[in-house]
Parts: sequence; structure tokens; C-alpha cells
Amino acid sequence: MMPWYISRLASMGPAEIIWRMRSAACVPIDWTLYKIGGAVPAPKWAPFAARTFPVQLHDSGCAMECIQLFDLELPIDFEFDWHYDYCNNKKVKRQFSGSLDIRNTETVGDIKYIWEVNRHQFLSSLAYAQNGSRHTDTLLRVVRSWIKDNPYLSGINWTSSLELALRVVSWALMYPRIAQDVDSDRDFRERWLASIYLHLTRIANRPSLFSSANNHLIGELVGLYVGASCFPFWGECAAWRDFAHQALERQILLQVSADGVNREQAISYHLFTLELLLLAFVIGRNCERPFSDTYAERLRAMLRFLNAVATSTGDIPWYGDSDDARGFVFAQDESALEVTTQMGGLLFDEPTWLRFRNKPTAAAHALVPDLLGALSTPAASSEPQCELFEDGGFACVRSDNDKIRLLMDFGPLGYTNIAAHGHSDALSIWLAVGDEYLLIDAGTYAYHSHPEWRNYFRGTAAHNTVRVDGCNQSKIAGRFLWSTKAKARLTQFQEYLGHVIIGAEHEGYTRLDDPVVHRRTVDFDRTTGSFTLADSFCCAHQHTIEQFFHLHEDTAVIRREGGEVELSWHGCRIFFSSSDSLNAWEVVRGSEAPMLGWRSYAFNQKQPISTLRLRSEIDGNTIIVTKVDVQP
Repeated sequence: MMPWYISRLASMGPAEIIWRMRSAACVPIDWTLYKIGGAVPAPKWAPFAARTFPVQLHDSGCAMECIQLFDLELPIDFEFDWHYDYCNNKKVKRQFSGSLDIRNTETVGDIKYIWEVNRHQFLSSLAYAQNGSRHTDTLLRVVRSWIKDNPYLSGINWTSSLELALRVVSWALMYPRIAQDVDSDRDFRERWLASIYLHLTRIANRPSLFSSANNHLIGELVGLYVGASCFPFWGECAAWRDFAHQALERQILLQVSADGVNREQAISYHLFTLELLLLAFVIGRNCERPFSDTYAERLRAMLRFLNAVATSTGDIPWYGDSDDARGFVFAQDESALEVTTQMGGLLFDEPTWLRFRNKPTAAAHALVPDLLGALSTPAASSEPQCELFEDGGFACVRSDNDKIRLLMDFGPLGYTNIAAHGHSDALSIWLAVGDEYLLIDAGTYAYHSHPEWRNYFRGTAAHNTVRVDGCNQSKIAGRFLWSTKAKARLTQFQEYLGHVIIGAEHEGYTRLDDPVVHRRTVDFDRTTGSFTLADSFCCAHQHTIEQFFHLHEDTAVIRREGGEVELSWHGCRIFFSSSDSLNAWEVVRGSEAPMLGWRSYAFNQKQPISTLRLRSEIDGNTIIVTKVDVQP
């Protein structure tokens, strides 16, 4: 662990080091509170009023037959041990939260399995499920169990302010379903409200700042805002609400580029933060405390980017990290893409964004029921088609018939000094043909467990780009930490006679003894959807070059001869050919030595895919041209 601590310290500036030292100095105070319990002032409680509550109860969600926990299914009436990793059969000791090392898998197992169920998003799903009133007793039993087993600062579930925030959001959303019982059961009310107050106090006092101020901070602020708005029973709530409101106004500008790309360079976190930022926006709207036009415009930009990269069926390029996180859940069968685009389309009167879900989502029923009429009266879109997201670091160009789109990444590795959720994928490309992406991103698979797979899935070989001398473009220093980072930049974007030219470069390999600058130029033919890649390498001596192209699992490799590969894909023929005719294409599928030819659709799940690899030996400045022809 010592190298990690050294690298982590190196990523911090003086102000962050001082802040973390002050936080460490508060541990004895926390230990005292753990022993005696947190002080909770008497709430100025008022009975629930459905008319003024910012979330409307309904039972339009899906029928729930089980609780989904990543790759596990648990029964609705399951009796949870809230400190247990059900995937790895690992129980975490119920001790002072400040003494638990959440990075030590020997101590906590895979913490994602513990935290995910403790977010209580399955409770909000139950509350709005079909015949949701039948689940009221389950909701009450689960909350009572959680409060009993998780005293203040005791155990793993008090170690992260983000986890507290997401739990508060779930409790706020389900409140209308259990409101009558809260009104009538004074003992339960006092215990639950005390826990809510301690959650909000902890979130306010322990925010994620400096190099940790990524999606965690947005989640914490939204939890504080939603909690203070929905449970305004203490004197501090108005100040908490206003503070969170102002901080979210700042963070949306810091963490989202002007053209709408989440700066963590991970589309899963784009969706996660978009859900949260939209939730705060709607709660503010429904409470008549609206967010600014600037905030609203940045939300629109995030939705425009999603609309640009998503196919007609809602397939998107899953670049960067993903742990399947959701900002909130009203129904298990509604994806984050469906929820965010439908809410955004209704809120901002943009019918194009409604294309991913025809019927109202449970989220829209609960949050914007007054706008649902727009779903039955579609109108022509006035939204211009955007293809260049220069500030965010992407270009997404389309063929004339709109059936083929190519995405190219020239953005930074990730956000803040640690770039926690970025992947080593500079100058990667993705290609959608028809309704799905053919050239795909390999995914993520694991965070805390399987460190060797964690490193593979975020390494350069797992992306549609180029690796030099077997090295990643950026250097991994920990599970959520990078040291040396590749810096990419756009050098060209222009259209000429129906061709779009995209040029970019990165300097990740200038750290080698013989520095290498990799430049990639894409020539995309709008008429056919075919394109040419020119990968140039500026160097003085010999290097091994590997080009990777990761294929959707339905792709069939039907011919491979020398410098050409023929693929079959949903009725189309795709041809890859290279100017480096001395080297043959390799097709690698589901290999563990070396790790190559894998895709992870969901957390802790992976499957074999076919990966094309072309290896070349170069000596000095070299250009390798690859042609990709798409034939219907």
C-alpha cells in the first residue's frame, strides 16, 4: 500500500493536504460521537401534505418480484445483514467507521455489494411499483432494521458521505408511501427522523473536496438538497438547502463541459450525475425555488450530447468507468437513459429527446406529472444536430442516411488530479452501424475486486486505439489513481466534399526513452459511412505498435487473409485492411494470457468477444493506414 499512499500524496496540493490533516484531527471527536451517539435536536415535525410535497405518489412502476444486486437476485422479503458482502460471503465488523479501511478487500470484501443495497434504491422502486401499497410493511420493516443495525458512525455504512446522500434520496422518494405510518407511529417517526438528521449533518460536515470532488460531491450536494427540502424539520435545513443549491450551481459548471460532456470522461457517470442534477432541478422547480437558467442550459447540453451518441435503440458507447450506479430509481425496468432523456424532453420542450421511451416513466409520473401531456402530442424538433464537442473532447459524426456514426475521443484522461474514473483510451474510436455499436468499449467489470482485471479493462489494450511497446498511454498508480497522464488535443476538424476529417494527437508515450507522439487522423465518408484511419508515430528509433479494434459479440469474422479482415454484422459486410501488409491481423477471443478479447456489460460480469489486433515493428517516423469499408 505504501506506493499507493506516495502516489496519492503526490496528487494533492498544499491546500488539500491541510484539509485532509484537519479531517484526520476530527477522528477522535467522531470516535466520541460513535460511543455516546450523535446529538439530535427535536424536529419541528408537521404531518405529511401530499399537495405540497415535491414528489407525487403513484403505482405506475413495474411489478417487482426480486431485488437486483448487480449479478445477484434476492427475494423481496429478504432479511438483510447490512454489513455483509453477499457476493463474496464476507462480513464486515461493526466497529467505529473511522477505523475501517474501505480499500482493504481482506477487511471489507467487495464494498460495492455492501454499499449498493444500503443505498435503499430498491425501496423507492418498491414504493412506486405496481400495487405499491402492498409493500408498505416491507418498507417499514427494512428501514427499522437498518436504523437498529446502523447506529451513528458504527460500521461500513457511515464511511462515505455519498452513500449517506443516496440513502437520503431514496428515503425522501419513498416517504409518500409510508407517510401515514410515519404520522401514526411516533416511535418509528422519532427514530427515522433522528437518523435522517444525522445523515444530513454528516453530509454537510464531510463533503468530498479537492481531488475527490467529482461525482461524489455532486451526489452529496443533491442528497443534502433533497433531504433538506423534503424533511425541513430542523433549523439548519434552510441553510443546508441554500448552501447545496449554490454549490450545485458551481459544480455543474466545473464538472460538465460547456458542450455537455461530463469531465470524468465516463459516460456511466455522465448519466449518474445527470440523473442527480435533474432531480435537484425538479425538486427546486416543484418547491418554487428554481435553479438558474445557466444551470438549466448545462443540463440541456448534457442531454444534447447523449442524443448525439445514442443510436435509435438507445445503445451508447460505454467509455470510462462504470459501476452501474443510479442517481435514483423509481422502477427497475427504466434505464438512466430513458429516465433522463424523457424528463429532459418534457422539462425543456425538446421532443427529439423523447424518442427512447414512448410511455411515461415512473420517474416522470412522480416528478413532472403536469408535463406528461406532451408525450401524446409530439412536435417537430428544432434542436440542431451537434457533431463536435471540442470542450468535452469528443467528435461524433454521422453518415448522410443517419445509419452510421463514428465517435472519436480526444479529451483528457479524467477529472481532477487523480482522474479516478478515466480509462487510458486517448484517440479511441467507436462505430455504430444501424441500431448498435459495432466497435465497442470493453467496459469496466470490477472496482475493488479482481485487481488484474481492473487494470486490464481500463488499460489501453481494452480500447480501440494504439498501444506502444506494450505500455499504457497513462500510468496506473492505484484502483482510482493515475500518475503520468496522456494529454490529448484536437488538431483538425473540417468537412470537404462529403468527407469529415478529424485529427488529434496525444503525448502519453513521450515518457519512453525514445519519445513517441501518436497522431490519428480519421477521414469519414458521409455517403457510405466508411472511413480511413491514419496513425502516425513521430519517433527516432524502433518500437512495437499494436492497433486494437474490439467487436460487438454478435460480430462474425468470416475471412482473414494477410492484411484484410472481413466481418459479418447484422446483414452488413465490414472490411478492415491495412497498409502494413507485412503483418497479418490477429483475432483474439476470450484470452487470459494475454488478457484480450473481453467485454463487460455490467458490474462483475464479463463475456468473450472478438478483438482484432495488428502488430507492427516500426523504426523512426511511420504512418500506418487502416481502411474500414462498410457495405450494406
